[in-house]
Amino acid sequence: MIRDALRAVLEALFRVLFTYDCVGEEKIPAAGGAIVSANHPSYLDPVLLSLQVKRPILFMAWDALFRVPLLGPMVRLFGAFPVDTRRGGGRAAYDAAKALVEEGHVVGIFPEGKRSRAGWMEEELRAGAARLALETGAPLVPATIRGAFRAWPYFRALPEPARIHVRYHDPIDPAPYRSRPEGEATAALLDELRRRVERTLTPGVKADRRIEALYRTPAPWPRLFEAVPALALALLVFWKTRSFSAVWPAYAYIAYLLLDLLVLPPRRLTKWIRNGSAAAFVIVYGGLVLPGLGLPAPFGRVALLAVLAGAGFPYLYERGHLALAFVRGLVGAAVLELGALYLAPTPLGPHVALPLFCAAFAWEERTVFWRYTAPILLAYATLVPPWLGGGIELLPHAIAGLVAWGVARFLPRGGGVASTADEEPDEASSSTLGLRD
Repeated sequence: MIRDALRAVLEALFRVLFTYDCVGEEKIPAAGGAIVSANHPSYLDPVLLSLQVKRPILFMAWDALFRVPLLGPMVRLFGAFPVDTRRGGGRAAYDAAKALVEEGHVVGIFPEGKRSRAGWMEEELRAGAARLALETGAPLVPATIRGAFRAWPYFRALPEPARIHVRYHDPIDPAPYRSRPEGEATAALLDELRRRVERTLTPGVKADRRIEALYRTPAPWPRLFEAVPALALALLVFWKTRSFSAVWPAYAYIAYLLLDLLVLPPRRLTKWIRNGSAAAFVIVYGGLVLPGLGLPAPFGRVALLAVLAGAGFPYLYERGHLALAFVRGLVGAAVLELGALYLAPTPLGPHVALPLFCAAFAWEERTVFWRYTAPILLAYATLVPPWLGGGIELLPHAIAGLVAWGVARFLPRGGGVASTADEEPDEASSSTLGLRD
């Protein structure tokens, strides 16, 4: 009962933090002993392999893992048992694993014996999983974990958001190998295990490395959708107010763009902030200066910002060109909404235009969590403002959001880095690559 409740909570949490996905879990035999063997990119691996699998997987895990706060009790609750990784210290754990398989349990073993140092499987695999399959006759089920090395590599203290995908492959029947000499049979079984795991692991690791290389590229010069709306808004505010104190945030934002170009180190966090800064600046600054332009300030500004922050969160996981297209479109929606406020002044207008654009964009692009975000944003934009007293004057604001979406559909994509560009080969062919959204 406790394990099932914890698994449900963890699965929901992992689907948000890591956009966790698992396929092929039905390939684990429904009954009888079996050995699950996967690559080992992170501390999260025992949990990642277990979350969506009905049968408990009892993992042979590094004994030091059980001393990690929170993670240790978690993996123990999922059925892991400690292994002394020092030379000669794992015999007792192997004997325990063999007994569990013979009793009909599913046992999980990481043949690398330790977390990967590069994302790939280690050159030399330990023979435990293959020997266990050969000695018990139980099927060996390979599994590939992609994205976990990017989320929590060995050199990082805490995990970061990333897409994590687990794929279970067809079981390997050890029977054809058992007629060979022991050493030859073990090596052949390990080679087949490696081949099946790396068929989907290799393109994912290559994609991760390309993304990390992009994070290290220098920042771009201020882009049109970053600089032009900020300067135009500053000029409009100054023309209306004749006050330099009202426009200094715009010039501070331009200074930040130049600082990012010339001073700030190129890293994941700095690129995330830069990519989202244009929309954040125009929406926040625009909301503050509306009264100075003779327009109504947005109703419930904090609530609107919270809704827009939730709408933008999934783009942490999307490829850079898609995330930038969203930000650029949101900037356009904010500019068009300013025009709509001149036509139909209402403090509820931004609550229609901006969430409506976000909903349409998420639906059109099928972005991460779109099945949840698009309906929620659409319901917010169409139900909340009328409920608060809005009427026909909301129509220009709805048109502004939809026009921004229509323009965003036809603008060219490119540039920037968001979080991931997952690539995965077709299950039937290791040479066929496809891009996953």
